[in-house]
Amino acid sequence: MKVIDYVNGKSIIGNDTKLGLVHLKVKNLKDQVRFYNLALKMTIIEQNDDFAILGDNNNKPLLHLRKVDDLKRYERTSGMYHFALLYPSEVEFAKAVGWLMYIEYPNAPTDHGFSKTTYLKDLEGNDIELYIRTIDRAKYIIEDGKHMVKYNDGRVTDGRDALDLEELFSHLSKEDKLDSPITNMEMGHIHLYGYNLDDMQKFYTNIIGYAEGIYMPYFQMSDVGLNKEENHVIAFNAWKQTNTPAPIDAVGLDFYTLTFNNEKSYNELLERLEKNKIEIIEENNEKFIFDPSEIKIKLELKTI
Repeated sequence: MKVIDYVNGKSIIGNDTKLGLVHLKVKNLKDQVRFYNLALKMTIIEQNDDFAILGDNNNKPLLHLRKVDDLKRYERTSGMYHFALLYPSEVEFAKAVGWLMYIEYPNAPTDHGFSKTTYLKDLEGNDIELYIRTIDRAKYIIEDGKHMVKYNDGRVTDGRDALDLEELFSHLSKEDKLDSPITNMEMGHIHLYGYNLDDMQKFYTNIIGYAEGIYMPYFQMSDVGLNKEENHVIAFNAWKQTNTPAPIDAVGLDFYTLTFNNEKSYNELLERLEKNKIEIIEENNEKFIFDPSEIKIKLELKTI
């Protein structure tokens, strides 16, 4: 048995770099907005006939929904596995799970050791994860050549366990209202379907600049992060064994955003992209790139 670190090495992208808006293409904008507002308790920040922006109760934008007619679901392409909303506390996460159960919306509470999560789909089949990080509850180990989770109580599992709901709901008090809106929410990570695991890993570490996380070629999955506390920021797998990008009429991910709060980190990334001959596309004075699996990424420098 070998204990391993969740994040190996140091990121060069800068710890102030965050995931920004995830942009989805949707067929029925009104129904999708209603779902995210009622089931996930997200705040509607802006809405018209063409798009909507949803976020937390502090009007922090997290999700952009763009109405596109005649979308289809394609199964064997690159794209998004799921996006993940990160909750600020065990109480807020417990309220979210409790609310889904109260309204009887299907979801799958799961314990990964390093995180407590639940998984669900929106009305058009987009996968969503809700979670909190619990990095002090477990360690990653390698046993018989495979990554396993060893909990602090000595249990060793594959890290896909049923979540102890009794323990989770014990964090709630009588004063906690399950339907209260989200405050201090983050876009915690995005999990992608890619072509080639090695190509994705090298791109997101050597060029984008994240630190390498857990690399599981036997499982065709890997991830990258910023540090131990901010692990699993971008994950990717090659389960679909595809080399086909999602067509323009594919329901789901349009693009996702990397937001830079530091101009130095932003400019250094642009230099790495130029050095590695990664094309930067200008659209409406905004910069975009494509990763090795032809997934579109917006690069955003925040200005105060």
